[in-house]
Amino acid sequence: MLESSGSILQLSKTVLSNVNLLVISDSNVNLQQIANCLQAAEINFDCDVIDSTTIGDRPADKSYRAIVYDYLADNDAVIPRLLEKLHWCSHLHPDAPIILLADSLTDETAVTLIKSGVDSYLPRHKLAQLPLTIKKSLFDFASQQTVLKQQSNLIQQQKSQLQRQKAEIAAGQENIEDGQIEVIRQRQLIEQQQERIQQLEIEVKSWQDGEQTKQEHLAHLNHELRSPISSILGFSDMLKQQYYGDLNERQMRYVNAMLSVGQYMMDLVNNYLDLAKIDANKQTLDLEKIAVAEVCQNALFCLEQKAQEKQLELKLELARDIDFCTADSRYLRQILTNLLSNAVKFTDRGSITLQVKNHGDCLNFAVIDTGAGISSENLTKLFKPFPQISNRQDSTGLGLALSRKLARLHGGDIVVTSELGRGSCFTLSIPRDPLVKS
Repeated sequence: MLESSGSILQLSKTVLSNVNLLVISDSNVNLQQIANCLQAAEINFDCDVIDSTTIGDRPADKSYRAIVYDYLADNDAVIPRLLEKLHWCSHLHPDAPIILLADSLTDETAVTLIKSGVDSYLPRHKLAQLPLTIKKSLFDFASQQTVLKQQSNLIQQQKSQLQRQKAEIAAGQENIEDGQIEVIRQRQLIEQQQERIQQLEIEVKSWQDGEQTKQEHLAHLNHELRSPISSILGFSDMLKQQYYGDLNERQMRYVNAMLSVGQYMMDLVNNYLDLAKIDANKQTLDLEKIAVAEVCQNALFCLEQKAQEKQLELKLELARDIDFCTADSRYLRQILTNLLSNAVKFTDRGSITLQVKNHGDCLNFAVIDTGAGISSENLTKLFKPFPQISNRQDSTGLGLALSRKLARLHGGDIVVTSELGRGSCFTLSIPRDPLVKS
């Protein structure tokens, strides 16, 4: 028997439970308005309040989920002082995103603040959007921290591999020193060993140079491609929110097109780099015990706005015996988001259902849509990068190709069933506990 979750809006409220905030403000009136806004959104929160003059004196022994900075100045002359205070906030609480609440700022000031480390900027006349801004900042900040953790683990593994190779070289040298029994024969053996050691040292040096070049290349791609695209998305979103004036219908259409193309480029770059790391055997999993309902709700939340724009119903159906599984939470959410995104993209009416069931030792996540379906001829091309599929011209296929590789990295797979005119079902199957060998 399956239980429906109901509205995805209700499910997403759990993201803002028990929120511990640090509010920085010099105005009691503004503090009361902020508290009223959060209470009206039914957010379970508590907060510490300080004024802007005591930021540098506050100890960093308490952690916060987020920082709300209420900026009162109405001119750009004091921006350097504001940047200094924001720097202190980041230094004292590096694990908390900063949300700046201020009156209308100039374009140059807004750009400077975003580059200085402010995660979100909210004009004061849009204070009602503060709960949604906090939710989005927490979600984006957590995703960034997960990416940094994955990269750190990868670097540590490469260092360990280098240490093992150095140990092998040292062991070879010790064997040479211990083998001085038969002088003539051992001299020949020593020469051979030395030649082999020199060869190994050359190979190690070559491997180090190659790995360093790869890492520099990936870091270069990360900066040169992701950073400008992120800026385009950020500035386009500010225009869409009409922070600096109302847009007419044509302008809004162009802004939406910019956001759509920018997000497409960002997804393309991210998917391509992840595929390259998997193909080079450089991608590893950070396995942990995670709540299945929570990761499903987060994936659905990412597609909520797109589904509403197309008037599609998002549904979550969890079997009664579903609770936890062991997986890489970032990659599991990425797979589900890719499958749900494809379902929303190619469904014009009806619903998208995420159904989760136990199947033996595995956990099955089925994404079921009421779209146009896929022909049997095109089914064989789905999981190949850049497939030539007649009814899916706007899809590169990188998302599905990456999703299947990530599923198999977990020891699972993705299968699809579809019928033209009746929709499709993409099923992700992963072991509930990959750490337990059958």
